[in-house]
Amino acid sequence: MIRALTAATTALMLLALPVSASSQSQDEINATLGGDPDLWDGLFAVALADQIRENCDTIQARSLRATAFIYDLYSTARGYGFSRAEIRAFQVDDGTAERMRAQVHDYFDENGVREDAPETYCVLGLAEIAAETSAGTLLRAR
Repeated sequence: MIRALTAATTALMLLALPVSASSQSQDEINATLGGDPDLWDGLFAVALADQIRENCDTIQARSLRATAFIYDLYSTARGYGFSRAEIRAFQVDDGTAERMRAQVHDYFDENGVREDAPETYCVLGLAEIAAETSAGTLLRAR
């Protein structure tokens, strides 16, 4: 009886798992991960915060909060059943990187950030922190 119950429980757990990533191409995996709005918005917040931090000397990362945030994003991606290698391939994919760069660049343009004016990164960073946006919660003013 216990073996039958264990086998039934295991079978139900397997049915509840996402489709195995090994049956999908990397392009399909990239489309799935890139199409998840929560995951993509989280990655955008990380990329935005990172660019602000890199270009503004008076703003730094909230390292522990950022690490926890990134682990949550990773868990979301793992929830699809993808391996670490498949998730990493999505991260470093040229298409993913280009799409993210374009989105961050557009956001900077919309918010008056100029590459030749580091203070504009600081203004945006302080606004993100004050508004407690996803990117702002990953930053702190020094």
